[in-house]
Amino acid sequence: MKTCFFGDIHGNIWALEAVLRHAESLHAERLVCLGDWVGWLPFGDRTYERMIRLGIPSVSGNHDLMVAGVFPDHLHQTDRMQASAYNAALLSCRYPQSEALLTLASLPLQLDYPGMTVVHHSPFSLPKEDEAPAIIHFPYLDVKTLDASLSTWAEYPTPLIVSGHDHVPAVFELRQDDAGTGALSDRLLVHRPNDEAVFTIRMREGNRYWVKTGSVGGPYRDGVFAANSLVVDDGNATLSLHRIAYDAEQLRRNLDENRYFKHIHALDGYRR
Repeated sequence: MKTCFFGDIHGNIWALEAVLRHAESLHAERLVCLGDWVGWLPFGDRTYERMIRLGIPSVSGNHDLMVAGVFPDHLHQTDRMQASAYNAALLSCRYPQSEALLTLASLPLQLDYPGMTVVHHSPFSLPKEDEAPAIIHFPYLDVKTLDASLSTWAEYPTPLIVSGHDHVPAVFELRQDDAGTGALSDRLLVHRPNDEAVFTIRMREGNRYWVKTGSVGGPYRDGVFAANSLVVDDGNATLSLHRIAYDAEQLRRNLDENRYFKHIHALDGYRR
């Protein structure tokens, strides 16, 4: 089976449609979303409506939960807070009974499939069973966070973790230690694509994989302006990170027409 994973759409309906067309061209049999339907760009109503029509499995992202009012953002994230507030108001106006916000708030934090775990960021930072989600449960996967997760990851019940959140595509591979003597950090390989259209890793039995799929809608934090997705091909045991070009002219035009968002400089990369 071919499964296409994508997330971090962030209101970019033009990138989302490109990813969906691309998945269809690859004959993907299943689509799974990694969250963040909304946030950042001021078009969350468009991507929300498209995702509702798709009706595919999806986890929740931190932006979905912040827009839905589940928890507040970090105080220093002023651009992000303004974008979340705008999208919350937009969805509230379009859906006066809070239908959209309630839907976003009700998305699960984790999806489980045979041999695979799907989350927005990390299964190792999710809130405990009796704990409410908060922004602290969505850190970025820097070296320190990855190192702190290695021992738990090595014992995790599923060999494949698929997530988004960081907006930088990568495959982390934890090799099997047949001798039982190697340090976990020595067994870790990090595979990062450049700007190629497709970057494929063949999975080896016994190894563990954690894939960060990159972002559909941006902001694109690795400097490559293209929508991102992941295709897992069970039959060929491959992980393929895809970069999908799309025409951003309509996006730029719509963004330029929004007077409020011209002051959110975290989005300046879309205007170039």
